[in-house]
Amino acid sequence: MTKDGLVGDVEDSLNLILKGRLKLLADKVPKCNVAADIGTDHAYLPIYLIQQGVCKKAIASDVRIGPVEAANNNITLYTLNDKIETRLGSGLDTISENEADSIIIAGMGGTLISRILEENAQKASKASALILQPMNEMHVVRKWLYDNKFDIYDEEIVAEGQKLYFVLAAKYDGGIKGYTDLQLNIGEKLIKKKDPLLLQYCELKVRQIDNVLTQLENLEGKQELQSHYSELKKDYMDLIIDLKDK
Repeated sequence: MTKDGLVGDVEDSLNLILKGRLKLLADKVPKCNVAADIGTDHAYLPIYLIQQGVCKKAIASDVRIGPVEAANNNITLYTLNDKIETRLGSGLDTISENEADSIIIAGMGGTLISRILEENAQKASKASALILQPMNEMHVVRKWLYDNKFDIYDEEIVAEGQKLYFVLAAKYDGGIKGYTDLQLNIGEKLIKKKDPLLLQYCELKVRQIDNVLTQLENLEGKQELQSHYSELKKDYMDLIIDLKDK
């Protein structure tokens, strides 16, 4: 059983094998009573978490009926109907406060993830862990977490084909957070632990910034933008030098 190369073969014992970003997501979920997968798609993650004994119960939630039906089919296939409950609805509306110890929101844009958290910030703050995987605009998610007094206690990059994916682990601690633009764009934990894929990501960002600067060259009144991107490029270049010296 495969989906975009994310899920491997089903073993004879019907133990699910995850790969790539889904495996990294699962690895970041701490041991808990209940895990809620928001935007579950096929319920692969809840099935794996139950099978591995990471959580005792799981909630597989999605805003669309199609993924919920697919999730139900897979939950039945793996005979986990007594362990995993599916729910149809938007974001964290499908769970009650304190119901889930770990909340996973993955496979959607950073702006959407931030909006889901904003709409139910109280529920998010009660979870022991938020495991987030934005497909883009990671800086938007990091900024929301910092501004709302969440601690990003872990972050890691995983490669899947030619793409790089970021997985963030956060929890509410009530502390006021200061941050730089570079920490929003990359992630403080990635910088501190010098993630093995961080150099590749930084080099990619420098190429993207160079393209933007080229486009801005002949445009009038763009000095402020040019200055911003030039400074950002310098930050990336300094980090690249540091990473190469490790």
